[in-house]
Order: sequence, then C-alpha cells, then structure tokens
Amino acid sequence: MSRITAARWGAALLMVVGLVSASGAAEAAGTPTTSPFGGMPAVGALTTGGGPISDHNCSASIVDSPHGNLIMGAAHCMAGKSGMTFAPGYHDGVAPYGVWKTIGTSFVPDGWPGGDPSGGGSPYDVAFAMVESHAGQSVQQTAGSALHLRVNTTLPQPVTVVGYPGATHTDYQKKPYKCDATASAYKQSWITLQCLKIPGGFSGGPWIVRGTMDVIGVIGGYGQSLPDSDPNNYSINFGNGVQVAYDRAVAATNGPPPPYSMGTGATWKHADLITSGYYTGGSAGGSRHMDMIVRWSDGEVTLYRGSTSNDGRHPFESEMQLSAPGGLWTHAILMTGGHFADGGDGLVVRWSDGELTLYKHVDQNGFHDEVQLAAPNDLWKNHSKLLTAGKYTSSTQRGDLVVVWSDGEVSLYGNIGANGLGAETQLAAPNDRWKGAVQLTAGEFTGNNTADLAVRWGNGTFSVFPDVNTAGFNGEYSVAAPNTSWNNATVVAAGAFASNGRPNDILIRWVDGEVSLYPSVDWSGLHQEIQLVAP
Repeated sequence: MSRITAARWGAALLMVVGLVSASGAAEAAGTPTTSPFGGMPAVGALTTGGGPISDHNCSASIVDSPHGNLIMGAAHCMAGKSGMTFAPGYHDGVAPYGVWKTIGTSFVPDGWPGGDPSGGGSPYDVAFAMVESHAGQSVQQTAGSALHLRVNTTLPQPVTVVGYPGATHTDYQKKPYKCDATASAYKQSWITLQCLKIPGGFSGGPWIVRGTMDVIGVIGGYGQSLPDSDPNNYSINFGNGVQVAYDRAVAATNGPPPPYSMGTGATWKHADLITSGYYTGGSAGGSRHMDMIVRWSDGEVTLYRGSTSNDGRHPFESEMQLSAPGGLWTHAILMTGGHFADGGDGLVVRWSDGELTLYKHVDQNGFHDEVQLAAPNDLWKNHSKLLTAGKYTSSTQRGDLVVVWSDGEVSLYGNIGANGLGAETQLAAPNDRWKGAVQLTAGEFTGNNTADLAVRWGNGTFSVFPDVNTAGFNGEYSVAAPNTSWNNATVVAAGAFASNGRPNDILIRWVDGEVSLYPSVDWSGLHQEIQLVAP
C-alpha cells in the first residue's frame, strides 16, 4: 500500500522555501534511515487481496489479546477486507511461524474513514483483525510474541518503526526494515517521525517505544504517496477511540478459535501438485489424519497438517511453508508421497530435466535425506507421465513406485527406499488405454493386502484397480462413468484425510479452484462429496 498525505503540497512548499537541494540535504542533516534486519516475531507482512504472502503490500503486527488471535495494521489496508494473509517474522521469502488468514472483517475506530483517506487525511487509520488458529494454537502462541497497545501516551517518545517494503519494490531486500526515530505530536489527531527510505508496503508498520513492546502508532493516517526520499511519516494519535476499537475486536474474538480455513478458490487454482503422507507425527490408526503437501504454480511448497477432528469438513488444521516461491521447486513436474524409510514419510520428485529425487523424510522443517534415484536424462524427462507410491509388493510400507509412461506402458519399482529404482516390473505393455490416463493416485479402497490404483481418464471416467501387485492388475471398478464434469478434475490425491483407518479418501482440485473431499471411497463409488474450498 502506498504512503498517502494530505500535506504533500505543504511539504513541497517547505522544501522550496527552505531551499532543500535534490542532493539529499535531509540525509546530510542526520535524518535516520531505515535498514534491513532479521525481523521480529510480532511483526509481519500482510497481503490484503487474499493472494500469497509473497505478494505482500502492507505491514501488520500481533497485538496482545486474551485469546492471542488479533493483529493490528492500517485501516486503509485492512478495512472491509477478509481472507487477508499475514506472516509474522517474514523474511527472505520464508514464513518461520506460518501464514495466517484473517477471519471476518476488521474493527476500526468510529468515524472511519473520515477526512480523506485516499489523500491521507483520516484521523482513524488503524484496524484490528482476527486470525485463524493453527493446530489449536493462536498466532500469538505460535510466534511467542506480541506488542502491547498503549493509548494516550505522553509525547515525544523514542520509537522504532518496523515494516516491509511492498513486494513490488525490487530495489529493497526481501526483509523487514526498521528505523529508530522520535515520535512527536502533529496537529490534533496525528503523530509524526522523521525517517528516510520508508517505501510503499510499510503502511500498518508499528511504532514501538524503544526498550518496550508498547505500540503507540502505525504508519498511515496522514502521510502517504510520498517518495521514500521524503523523511515525513505519520500515524494517527492512539487515543480512546483506538482503545474502543480494540475492545470491540477482543469482545468479538474472545471465544473458541474457529476451525482452520483452507482459503479461496482463487488461490487453489494455483495448486499444481498435491500428495499426502504422515509428515508431522501422525500414523495409521492414530488420532491425527494424514498431512497434505501442495506445490503451487509459483514454486512455493506448503504442508497442510492433518487435524484430529472427526468432522470431514475440517481435515486440516494449519498450513506451513516448506519452500518459498521462485526457487528450485518451480522445476518439480511430478511428486508423490510414501513411506520409504523408518522415521516418517517422504517424497519422490521428478524434475523438469528428468532427474528423479527421493527425500526419505519430510516434516514441517523441510526436506531431508535426499537420494538421487536417476540423474537428469531424456527418458524420465520426456516420457514419465504419471507416478504414485503405494504398497504393491511384499513390503509392509507404502514404498513402491508405479509409473505410467507416455506410450501407455505401466511400470512398478519395488521398495525404492532400500533398492533405488532397482529392477523394473512391467505391469502393462505399451497400449492406447493407458495413454489416456490423466491423473493417478494410490489408496486402499478395497481393504485388501496391497494398494489400489485410482485413475482419472481423459474421457471423464474414474476407476479403481484393486490389489495391484507384481503380477499386474486384478480387475477394474468404474467409480464414475464417463462424464464431462470429471474432465475438470485438475489434481487428484488420495489419503486418510477424514478418518485414520486407511487411505481411502480422495481429494480433488477442480479447474475453477474448488476443492472437494470424497471420504471412504470403495469399489462401489464415491458416495459423499464435501466441499472444502468454494470456487
């Protein structure tokens, strides 16, 4: 969000009258300047349009509250908006405490907008918003830190202002910035400080009394649309009206935290790859359901932790970032989860150059124990079309790999965690039928000794091959007859999402961003559809 000001012309006149040169007289006079730093757990980046946190355009902070679920920022960023994304401690594209979505609209002081907020004249430019819980914990508990609201403070005060240059400001590092300055009264309704290099995106950044965690202002209210070479910065003066807005937010949110929300269809349109596994401590038959890993179109990878809820509408309880956008994972073409070694589940990835990689263990801290199964090569690059892991051999774990090739051949590689790719078993010779396979996933839909394959075909058919093993396929059940709606199933994944008996639930990401869960799928059909994300 750009900085705004109604005093722009006044500042210009002062510069003319004072004969301030273009060479930076303010800097020569010793005006403080922002500098990048490692960040604070209580202060984070904010994306107000519901997009990924990498598109952040404002700043916000956790403000101490009885339930630990409130953030504070600028009303011109937050007012009237819901589903915003907030990442406390965000730096270098990494969200160390996760990404949190706001719930409901924000609470603002009576009188908002007042004045001319587009020109920077509102004396009510602060807002409070509730955020979701993660794994039953509030954002304040997870970050382990919060600022304390202070109103009617005596001025002047030594402060540190903290904020994030907007994502579009590529001339700044991808870090939070801070500046030590002195906050002084300005007219009746505002306070001001002098600091250079405060660009767009700082709006909502807190003014923290040095040596404390007390917040007495946020960037906004009177001065924006100024270039970052202008040292004038403003906040509204936190008075009784700000306390009333905070109290209303506390009263509205001081109850049991709502279930985790997976977000909007606009976001889920960008989910390109999805797989499942026990990555955060759950296990088959335990209380916690399977987790889900998503590779997004910008290369970000996130982990959705399985919940302990028996309500199929809420299979996940939090989202954790495993890899920031724009890195190595933009080259991931296929991926599948499985159990390849003792100590938890892992991941197999086929990259754009044909390399095949096994990460024996994956958890909320990232990818571990990397093994190269195949060096970059043209065979895997050009002809491996689909892959999924499951239990298809005498192995007791989901560590076997099934691959569908571009010519319709289907191959099985057993126990790849111990054997690598090892010997290839041909399940089907090249054929036209399997050329038409569009999506592939593995589950236990029939409840027998080995895993089943679920296939979405190009004609809209969805079918299950039960008890796949080294001898081949043992029949086929049509779960969904040919229909045009299933042609819109863009990503298909199976797992134990709704209960934890066995992985017989199917999750679909549709072309419009809708996400559906079909629990307890078996040979006779899909049965019930639960909408997890609306289009």
